[in-house]
Amino acid sequence: MRDDGQRTGPRARMRAWVLGTVIALLALGVGSVFGDRGILNMLDERGKVETLRDELDELRAENARLSAEISDLRTSPRAIERLAREELGLARPDETVFLIRDGAREELP
Repeated sequence: MRDDGQRTGPRARMRAWVLGTVIALLALGVGSVFGDRGILNMLDERGKVETLRDELDELRAENARLSAEISDLRTSPRAIERLAREELGLARPDETVFLIRDGAREELP
């Protein structure tokens, strides 16, 4: 028969220490992959950053285009006339405007 003192001997302590170390390393590994600050979360956040950068680039380009259009409208009478014709359908007094509608024609009875 074994004595109770042998159960807690150096070999049992070593096994407990190794088991505890393995469990701790597994927990750290799982946390570093799946945790809030893990690799998977980091990759997801990088994707979001790239999407936001693309959106920012598009907004900057749109902003530059609008700034150029504003500058043209402030300085160029032709730009004002073009906008009045395109957006408001205005014409000079000696011009005739023809409106062409897209879509299905309605038949008259």
